Amino acid sequence: MSAGTIALTNNSAAVSGTGTSFTTELKIGDFIGVIAGGTPYTLIVAAIASNTQLTLGGAYAGPTASGLAWNAVPASLLYAVTQQIMNDMGTALRGMNSQLVNWQKIYSDASSVTVERPDRTTFTGPSWGYMASQYTNKVDKTQNLSDLADKSVAWKALLDGRTVATARTDLGIKSLALQDQIDRTDLNAELLRNLFAAGTTTPNLQGAGVWTFNNTPLGFNEQYGTCLQVNNRADTSGAAGSGVWQHYLALGTGGNVLYATNINGTYSARKLYSTSNTTTNSSGALVPASPIVRIVNNRDTSNRSDLLGVNNEEYTWATVRGLCNEESRGCTVSRTDTGTYLIKGAIGLAKDLWSVMDCGNGQGRIIALAEAEETTEGVVVRCYKQKYTLSDDGDLSVGKGVLIDIPDETWIDVRLEMPADSAYNLRQQEVMIQMQAQDQDEGNPDA
Repeated sequence: MSAGTIALTNNSAAVSGTGTSFTTELKIGDFIGVIAGGTPYTLIVAAIASNTQLTLGGAYAGPTASGLAWNAVPASLLYAVTQQIMNDMGTALRGMNSQLVNWQKIYSDASSVTVERPDRTTFTGPSWGYMASQYTNKVDKTQNLSDLADKSVAWKALLDGRTVATARTDLGIKSLALQDQIDRTDLNAELLRNLFAAGTTTPNLQGAGVWTFNNTPLGFNEQYGTCLQVNNRADTSGAAGSGVWQHYLALGTGGNVLYATNINGTYSARKLYSTSNTTTNSSGALVPASPIVRIVNNRDTSNRSDLLGVNNEEYTWATVRGLCNEESRGCTVSRTDTGTYLIKGAIGLAKDLWSVMDCGNGQGRIIALAEAEETTEGVVVRCYKQKYTLSDDGDLSVGKGVLIDIPDETWIDVRLEMPADSAYNLRQQEVMIQMQAQDQDEGNPDA
């Protein structure tokens, strides 16, 4: 950047400088580089009167401006740039000419042509004309071999004198490929033991294989889904007992995954936890989830990297004070006073498991206390500083201190009960109605 600043006047060739050294930094024929009004200008110097006054080779066409930073550009530099551009253009044109020569070779009828790559290495291969001539005698699959005059001779030569077994061997096909239907007895022992093809697709028949269900078969409240069963039986019986190992993996339409076993006649079922039915609270612990609103003091200052949950997509911003998961969408959060926040859009707090979580630091330590209550306006949530009290017996207890805004490095999770007309509940009702209608169409008595 050259010394000082300059002032330019629209439609004038005069240039005034402040703190400039025109006589030492420029000579006639050099250029001035400047940005005025967001547009770059390159101006040629015609005369230099002093360190602060010079005249351009033509009237300046930009906006009138002063205090502009500028650069002295020697004329030799612009000539060098122009020459380099010309050199680059020459290289590009030579490359284009080379490509034209290459394409002319590719279009030729010669069986083999040699083309030159941009790095001047060569490649030799067939031309398009040569390849096109090779297809003149091709068999057209749309003709179903009607364009093959000697097809009967070809088939006879292929099959004549061969037994079925020999023909299968020659063609590389197995015995099952010749059957219209496959019975269980056609399967080998390994498939019989591994069951998938040995079972049934009839709903609710507790045999091996894959089957759909609509009657909470595993004891959990998941009515619709698909169940995958494997066991160690060598038949289609679903009976349990000594020496029989049965495994069920049920994939519910509500997003839950259920796993059950019946080993030697002892049945056990469990519900697997995933991002659909759990969440990680601010202390970093995995807790059961349902409709959850996550409250922060301010979106612009909250700095926890795990705030949005798994893959940064479990929670979405509802307001600058709060986030919702899929089931709580429609709720809003506002700050009403120091450490006090209001949630609207829910019926109230969840009545089972848990309803509000204290503020954790993500590593198992609580850094602020939280409480929630239902009011006529909505769910009110408060954040308290921890107050430590030492008893006369030397016991240290923790209680609620003064109200404080939620620290930026944490949040408060509130578990809610949503109204029947919430977006998530309406979607679940639509899915249930569709499944019930499908079961009725199929004549399923359990629907």
